[in-house]
Amino acid sequence: MYTLNKKQSRMSKWCVTPKPRPNADVKLICFPYAGGGVSVFYPWVDLLPDNVELNIIQLPGRGSHFSAEPIADMASLIESLFSELAPILHSDYIIFGHSLGSRIGFELIIRAIRVGLKPPLHFFASGSAGPQRKCFGRKVYELPDVDFIQELKDMKGTPVEILENKELIELHLPMLRSDFKVAGEYSYKGNVNIPSPVTVLFGKDDAISDEEIHMWGMYFSDFSKVECSGGHFFIDTHPHQVIAQLNLYFETQFAIKAA
Repeated sequence: MYTLNKKQSRMSKWCVTPKPRPNADVKLICFPYAGGGVSVFYPWVDLLPDNVELNIIQLPGRGSHFSAEPIADMASLIESLFSELAPILHSDYIIFGHSLGSRIGFELIIRAIRVGLKPPLHFFASGSAGPQRKCFGRKVYELPDVDFIQELKDMKGTPVEILENKELIELHLPMLRSDFKVAGEYSYKGNVNIPSPVTVLFGKDDAISDEEIHMWGMYFSDFSKVECSGGHFFIDTHPHQVIAQLNLYFETQFAIKAA
């Protein structure tokens, strides 16, 4: 059994809680996509029920965690992240991850179960094929700067103000390459049974196949899927449909309604 110690009783730059709610019924832990930060989920804080505490993962190399060295492999990332999130994992919690974020969330759940902590009440895997599949067919993170930046532009997930500002993109390239390396090299090869239901949200215009969506189901106690309008970054282009799904879950499971 994993024991919480006093040094882990406070949150760090790894996790941003826009509106702390110590008496919340459940904690929602959100993991952004590669290159994403707190801004992806921050607007959700006023759209969720009052008894749900929003916690946003902020990986090294961005936001208030900018000065920290980016981490470029999944194992090291989970090792560092888990020690910071242990206080939350002692509560009732739900995990939502988009794209790379869903895979990081998945690995965090495995780690939590392995050390004797309870699994999440629910896992929302958004914008991602099952963890057995790698995110990319080629090593885009090894491309020369010009070509890598063009890839980022084509994916339309990195803010234009960063991509078109020479100083900003140079500052963010190490973080972006690290994120994309984690995403590009990771695939799950184990066999785990997680006693939690999973809901997979996917974009109608995304390239993920139905077979790849259903791959998530083999690791969880129950599986469901929800089609959303938009492409891979529907979480940015159509955020309210994602919030609607989450609030429907909270209302159904906890009789908690958003204000």
